Amino acid sequence: MDFVKAATVDEFADLSHKVIKLIGRPVGIIKREDGTFFGVEASCKHQGADLLTDYRGGTIAVCPRHKWEYDLESGRCLNHDSLPLKKYQVKIEGNDILISMLPVQEDQPSDIDFDRLK
Repeated sequence: MDFVKAATVDEFADLSHKVIKLIGRPVGIIKREDGTFFGVEASCKHQGADLLTDYRGGTIAVCPRHKWEYDLESGRCLNHDSLPLKKYQVKIEGNDILISMLPVQEDQPSDIDFDRLK
């Protein structure tokens, strides 16, 4: 998998997250309370609103348009049938935060009626 430099660890001294553009799509780099990082799609599956606009930390983000709630760690929407947010692999090399160019491929949740979402 190809990785690109997205940020530095030093940038997160006073930040909980940062949104970058990756192949034209907004991707959030989130700093966990334990100081580790993960990457997740940063736009709502409903209408593409920025999920991290009012984000203040933790694992839950709420869409500012229609209040869809997402668990950022799992990518799952908590209050609607929705495709999950795409997740990105993150690794640290020295002070650099690298993120995968493509999302991690995962099995789709079995409890969502995907035919209804088409």
